[in-house]
Amino acid sequence: MATPTTKHDLLSCIADSYGKLGEQIAKLNEEDANALFDFASDPKKCGVRWQYDRCLRDLLIHLHEWQVLMREFVQNIREGHPRDYLPDEYRRNYHEMDKMLVEKHQNTPLDEAKRLLQQTHEEMLRLADTFTDEELFTKGFYKNTYTTNMAAYFTSVTTSPYGQAVKLLKTHQKNCRK
Repeated sequence: MATPTTKHDLLSCIADSYGKLGEQIAKLNEEDANALFDFASDPKKCGVRWQYDRCLRDLLIHLHEWQVLMREFVQNIREGHPRDYLPDEYRRNYHEMDKMLVEKHQNTPLDEAKRLLQQTHEEMLRLADTFTDEELFTKGFYKNTYTTNMAAYFTSVTTSPYGQAVKLLKTHQKNCRK
């Protein structure tokens, strides 16, 4: 899909990508949905960003928690307290943050992880819809977006990771069949 250039396109991309993720999750039977990921035969499939996600629940929580960060990022901008997207303590090593985010939810059931992601996904759609095209697509419109635009931040917590998650889940499903 082409990079969105309007709010309508952005919202459509977010919704479409989430739909594809949902379709891929629905293809997993209960056993595969609860099975641990095993990418040992091809670690490149996983990538550094996802190294702490050991199962579907972890993957969904990871997506959810990054969307929570996005919500806080926008809230800070709107309240006149512009801060960087990543918390100070993780700016240099956000993989440690990924690890912490996943570990904090080790007792969260899969159904709850699905509900939490659904909730923040809907928040991302509503939140993105509150911006104008100019606010979304003008690079540096907000001081703390630096040389990028707000739409890129929304993409980085929705469409991009949703697409990566679909690929991971396809690989996981193939591995479970073996």
